[in-house]
Amino acid sequence: MVKDTGLRAEETVFLSGLSGDIMRGEIEHRFRIIDFWKIREGSRILEIGCGQGETTAALAYTVGERGFIYGVDVADENYGEPETLGRARERLMTSSLGSRINMDFGVNILSDDFDFEENSFDYIILSHCLWYLASEKELRNILLKIRPWGRNLCIAEWNPEITDIAQYPHFLAANIQAVCESYHISDHFNIRTMFYPEEIESIAGSCGWDIVKRGDIYSPDVQDALWETDIVREIFPSKIRGIRNMPDKLKRLLLMQINSLEQIQRVDAMSVYAMVAERI
Repeated sequence: MVKDTGLRAEETVFLSGLSGDIMRGEIEHRFRIIDFWKIREGSRILEIGCGQGETTAALAYTVGERGFIYGVDVADENYGEPETLGRARERLMTSSLGSRINMDFGVNILSDDFDFEENSFDYIILSHCLWYLASEKELRNILLKIRPWGRNLCIAEWNPEITDIAQYPHFLAANIQAVCESYHISDHFNIRTMFYPEEIESIAGSCGWDIVKRGDIYSPDVQDALWETDIVREIFPSKIRGIRNMPDKLKRLLLMQINSLEQIQRVDAMSVYAMVAERI
């Protein structure tokens, strides 16, 4: 009998050395996604864009002692706050789940030096990392390169097609960041390219992946929406004013949108678009 997501999240938080109700909610959100993907015990998994390892920890719990998770991220070990990627790796690798995890940072998936034999993994996972990518072309190149490495592709990302007005602040904050990134601001924030489900499926299909399952997952109480809106309200007004090649009308529009975020009381996270694809 599979334990409910709350109990699994509580056990994973304890086993991975995490603490606090916020992290429990974040891990529970990851288990909802993993349940949708139907990850099997004993699986070998490549997780691209593992970050601080919230999904990594939930996957490690799911695959059990016979499974293995290899998490990679393009960011270096000093990236991230309040916990850097390096500290998160140290915490996970020395935890009770550490024997079934490996994490490497500063990894460029598209480098000629990064490769695996055919069918090295049961699943290849990209969870909450697509919006960090520089472009549609980068996603296409990644999905093409990883295709020989495993038969199953699992993706989860925020869905900009909002279904509740309380999700609008999260969408607006993400959209503002994506617009500013198109002007190549110097700081690297969370969101560089917003992908919609239709585009993700189109790219995956053109790269030899057949989508066999798709759906939306709701976790409105996770903190990501608040984190993104706070970043935009606190940091982006000065960033926008400093972008030299942005038209004044667009600056005014973005600044007014940021001002509108100050007036909003309720902020829910957008739903997550999740999909499973098989290699054709």
